Amino acid sequence: MSTTNSLQKDIVTLNRRFLLVVQQMANAKHPLLSPCVPGWLMQKVRNMTLEEIDALAEDMIAPCFHLNLHEGHFDQMKEIPQGARRKAYMANVVASSSVTHA
Repeated sequence: MSTTNSLQKDIVTLNRRFLLVVQQMANAKHPLLSPCVPGWLMQKVRNMTLEEIDALAEDMIAPCFHLNLHEGHFDQMKEIPQGARRKAYMANVVASSSVTHA
């Protein structure tokens, strides 16, 4: 297995675990979640199915807790069918975000 494939699998695993932890903590109304995760993300992830979380984690091209996504980007990403088009959208979001922060 190549290093790139291993890294991609690690990113998917991190994203899946992060989203599942956010979901569990949101459902439990855990007090430490609020300072760590935007409220809009808690609400959206709370209502996602496991299949939706898996599909989203699969298409995020970087660790989602590092992306600093805006709510509009998250909503748009959820609307785009899983696959290459959604990954391309995420690449554009990451690229535009890095240009603005440079």
